[in-house]
Amino acid sequence: LMSCGCTEQNKTSTQETLQTILEKAAVIESVSYEIDTAFIQNETVRQTMTLNIWQKTPYLKEGVNSTSENMTISQIIIKRPDGLYHYDNISQTYQLDPQTIIFQPSTTEMVQNLLHNQTLTIVGTENISGKPTTIIQYHPNQGGNSTTVKIWIWNEKGVPLQEQYISNNEGTSITINSIYSNYSFEDIPESTFSVE
Repeated sequence: LMSCGCTEQNKTSTQETLQTILEKAAVIESVSYEIDTAFIQNETVRQTMTLNIWQKTPYLKEGVNSTSENMTISQIIIKRPDGLYHYDNISQTYQLDPQTIIFQPSTTEMVQNLLHNQTLTIVGTENISGKPTTIIQYHPNQGGNSTTVKIWIWNEKGVPLQEQYISNNEGTSITINSIYSNYSFEDIPESTFSVE
């Protein structure tokens, strides 16, 4: 009985530690950062994308530059309490567009998703550019695919510094590597999220 209790205690304290780390991100009111992503299919880079993100509860702004086969697409998306907007280059105005896709959820949404993930495990720790991280891993349920997601969570702030998504399905391997950088926790002016 006692050894059983100890095991449970250890398990709980590990989860609490991870929960404590992740909850630091949930209370961030203002943050900006950059994500550089490479989409690799069968060991060939198919697409690269740079996301610039500004987040100030309840707003989110994404600047997206995506390059695929020598074609670059740029777009700006703003999430506001009244809906999703994308910047229309032709009319040079923001258009309310419920079909717009946000590439990166807010830090609060990310934390909630991770905290409610039943398959989440801690697989190690690593220093990235001098920042201690906790490496977590999970397997999203994607019918038939063998998929693994690894995230390096910055212990001090609870936000990701690196992410790797690997999926193998019927002979096709897809790897998505993302590097998170240039974090700033300074207050972002609300004018950044203006759609006027």
